[in-house]
Amino acid sequence: MSARTLLASAARTASSNGGALSLDFSRVRGALFVLTVTAAAADAADTLDVFVQHTWDGTNFDDFVHFTQVLGNGGAKTYLAQWRRDVSPESELRAPADATLAAGVLQGGPVGDDLRLKWLIVDSGDADQSFTFSVTALFEYDR
Repeated sequence: MSARTLLASAARTASSNGGALSLDFSRVRGALFVLTVTAAAADAADTLDVFVQHTWDGTNFDDFVHFTQVLGNGGAKTYLAQWRRDVSPESELRAPADATLAAGVLQGGPVGDDLRLKWLIVDSGDADQSFTFSVTALFEYDR
């Protein structure tokens, strides 16, 4: 197993993404993705959604992990998402999702070698939204 920081801890106040991370996913059998929120905005209506996405062509990204939504008054939290390659896909046919996957993990099938983290931050209207978070992954490789 090999651990890797995908997104370093920092305070973020706007939606964005971490840019593409090139990984050799051809030997990855499974992954444990960890979202660690160390500080959340003050308003309950402020929200944070974090997605792990992959690309098959270097341009279009597709969600395969969507962590549980974090509320602005939720305080420190840690969420885990487990992905396995060698299980039957939940659906053989679907449209790509860019930050629209319901909370959960799409299991099974290959994943492109380029990943990225995307996050959506929504403010309740008083412009004080801020979330401090990081994402790490523990990869399990074929032998």
